Amino acid sequence: MDTALQLRMDVDSGIVLPRHEALQKLQQSELVHQLTNELVEKPLFYIWRIIALSEIPHAQHLDYTKNLIDRIFEKLSTPFGFSLSGDEKNFLPCYNAMVISALCRLGHANNPQVLNAVEWINNHQPVERGKTVVIPNLMFDRFGGCFKNTPCYIGLAKSVFALFDYQKETGDTNVSPKLEQGKEYLLQHHLIKRLNSDKPITQHILDISFPESYNLNIVELIRFAGNVNILNDPRTKYAVEYLQDKKGKDKAWRVNYRYKSQGYMVFDKTHKASDWTSHIINHALNSRNGF
Repeated sequence: MDTALQLRMDVDSGIVLPRHEALQKLQQSELVHQLTNELVEKPLFYIWRIIALSEIPHAQHLDYTKNLIDRIFEKLSTPFGFSLSGDEKNFLPCYNAMVISALCRLGHANNPQVLNAVEWINNHQPVERGKTVVIPNLMFDRFGGCFKNTPCYIGLAKSVFALFDYQKETGDTNVSPKLEQGKEYLLQHHLIKRLNSDKPITQHILDISFPESYNLNIVELIRFAGNVNILNDPRTKYAVEYLQDKKGKDKAWRVNYRYKSQGYMVFDKTHKASDWTSHIINHALNSRNGF
C-alpha cells in the first residue's frame, strides 16, 4: 500500500501524526513522487494536480504544492472566482468550485481570492430550477449553458461540495442556507437520477473513479452524502445499493473510468482492486453507522 494512502487512512481514523512523521510518509510515497515530478505551465494542469494533492493529508507542506498554489492565485484568479485562464470570460462554475474545494483542503479557506469565489457561489449559483442567471462579462452559453431553466447538475453539485469544504474549514454559517438548499436538490435527484425517471443524470455519473474530474461521479456524491450525514435519508438508497452491488468478492471496488487531461492522474490502476477508491467509498458508507 502506498504510504500516502496509509496517511489518508490514519487521518480518517482520527490518528494525529506529528508533521515530521507525516512528511516522511509523503517522501516515501510513489504517488506523491509521480504527482510532483513535473509542473506544466497550463491552467488545466494546475487544476487537476492541485485537486489530486488536496486529497493527500499534509501535502500543503510540500514545496511543490506551495508553488502550485502561488501559480493558481496569480494566474487563475478573477474578481468572481477561479477561471481557466485568469480571464473572467473563461469562468466556469464547476472549475471554480473544484479549485475552492482543493484550496480549502490545503489550508487556504480564508484567502481573499477563495472568499471571492465562495461569495460568487453563495450569491449567484442557482440550486433550483427556473432561476435566470445573467452576469455581465461571464459568457456561460459558449460552453453549452451552465444556467438554463435546469442548471447544469455538475456545476451545481460541485458548487455545493465547495460550500461544504469551505464551511468545514471556517465555520462560516453565511453559506448554510445555500448549502442546505443544495443538499435537498441533490436528494431530490436521489444523488444520481433524473427527476422524472430512473435514468442517470449524466453519462459518467455512475463511473467509479478517484480523484474527481470534470465528470461528476457517484464516488464524489456518496462521499459528500457521508460528510453531511444524509446517507440515512431513503433518497440515497439507490446510490448506496448501486455501489454495494459493484463491490467485488474481495470487498473492494475497481476503477472503471480513467479521465484524460493533462495533469490528471487516477490514483488506482484499472482492473485491479482500487485501494484509494475503496477506502473513500467505505469511509463514506461507514458514516451511516457512526464509524
